[in-house]
Amino acid sequence: MTTLTIEIKDKDAGFVKEFLSKIGAKVKAGPTSQITQEIAQALKEIKEMQQGDRKSLSLKDI
Repeated sequence: MTTLTIEIKDKDAGFVKEFLSKIGAKVKAGPTSQITQEIAQALKEIKEMQQGDRKSLSLKDI
């Protein structure tokens, strides 16, 4: 048995897990911390605001 550790983008994780399960591999996903998830969500929201897909926050929102 061989152990392989790789890092992939979150958006590709589902595809890679599905592929590995089809060939009988065991997949251990590393735990993601809550702060990491919150930072990722904040960056996504900022990107949406810059693209005009989301309304920018005002002082009233804070």
